[in-house]
Amino acid sequence: MQGGILRITMLLATGTAWAADPAVERQRLEFFETKIRPVLVEHCYKCHSASSEKVKGGLLLDTREGIRKGGESGHAVVPKNLDESLLIKAIRYGDEDLEMPPKEKLPASVIADFEKWIRDGAVDPRRATRRVAKSDSIDIEAGR
Repeated sequence: MQGGILRITMLLATGTAWAADPAVERQRLEFFETKIRPVLVEHCYKCHSASSEKVKGGLLLDTREGIRKGGESGHAVVPKNLDESLLIKAIRYGDEDLEMPPKEKLPASVIADFEKWIRDGAVDPRRATRRVAKSDSIDIEAGR
């Protein structure tokens, strides 16, 4: 009994109550790895990763921290909240100033996968944090 209480307390403290069921956790991680990460790599990383020549909109999508923090326009992903997740607005092409990827709208099934992923808590195992290697501006004082 005491071990169960300790585990529940730890889960609530970390905000990952869904992790109480290892099968659900595995399913959500697998969903991210098979449905979400490949799309990010193929359609987003060219402009929105630390290895991009120029990071567009200050948005990094190659780390968990970056995708949740967002860029100049706000939070890209807010777990369990589609309305506050600008990534959903962008991939739905709901705002002509925020259509991503810019050349072609993703298939409806892929958009539905992203919606499901966010509604389910946006499970993202990527723990690395990176800073943008190349800045859009030059800081003369910092260079001195």
